[in-house]
Amino acid sequence: MPRVNPTIRPIIIIGAARSGTKYLRDILGSSDAACKVPYDINYIWRAYNETWPDDAIPAERATKKVRNFIRTQIERLAGAAAPDVSVLLEKTVGNSLRLPFVDAVYPDALYIHLLRDGRSVTESAARQWSEPPNWRRLMEKLRGMPLRNAGYVVWFAKNYLTGLGSGRGGGKVWGPRYAGIDDDLTAGASIITISAKQWAASVTMAHRDLQDVDPDRVCTVRYEELVDGDSQIRRLCSFCGLPDADAVAARHLSKVDQGTAEKWRESMSSEQQEEMMREIEPLLEKLGYGSVPETAK
Repeated sequence: MPRVNPTIRPIIIIGAARSGTKYLRDILGSSDAACKVPYDINYIWRAYNETWPDDAIPAERATKKVRNFIRTQIERLAGAAAPDVSVLLEKTVGNSLRLPFVDAVYPDALYIHLLRDGRSVTESAARQWSEPPNWRRLMEKLRGMPLRNAGYVVWFAKNYLTGLGSGRGGGKVWGPRYAGIDDDLTAGASIITISAKQWAASVTMAHRDLQDVDPDRVCTVRYEELVDGDSQIRRLCSFCGLPDADAVAARHLSKVDQGTAEKWRESMSSEQQEEMMREIEPLLEKLGYGSVPETAK
């Protein structure tokens, strides 16, 4: 099946949940040359693979039928048939765990890998586990959901009700499903531990798999640098081929929030920080984010 717009360039934003991927998608998507899928679409990426136990779907599962379905739905949801559009932006956090699968679907895609301090991510993700669903966004998804994804509705309902039974408003499972997450939940692992594991798995697998992609198709940026001025957003505009970098940068500077970088220090107890660091400290140090905070020693 031919693509809706064969001249459009797909840009896939890769990053752990709560790393700022939504913000980056929306800012780059403000370009007149860009279209975007306005929300995560894990149900589209998992089409025909709904029974796979986690989000790390292998590349060989991207059959021709699967590839055609995913591309058609992404381009429909993004409005890729619009005139004067040259870039399609998509971000779904589960894609960090299945990059070879994603690359099989879009072998010409460019990738933006957004990194963020795992301490900030873990704190933010842990809060999301107890947040109720965004019903307005869910209804928007349902209105645009093809019948092929009806199984997602059943899974979501079961996941949500199970979460309520466990005292969590966000469902039994929230965010990217790394290999073993169900076992961790069954074993009674805390949400702090699981949120930390989600960040570590997302970053580790994305970094590993991006090594096999042509470097010219990959741009890595740190969230902490992204929110510090407009140099990084301009670099990303150049990477994506967006012609209106001045307008995108101006919008970025008007929207960016720099005030949450150290929120984890204030909102997490020393015990929670210790628990978090047991999972992420080696990777934090490898990425140059520092080691155990004083309050956790």
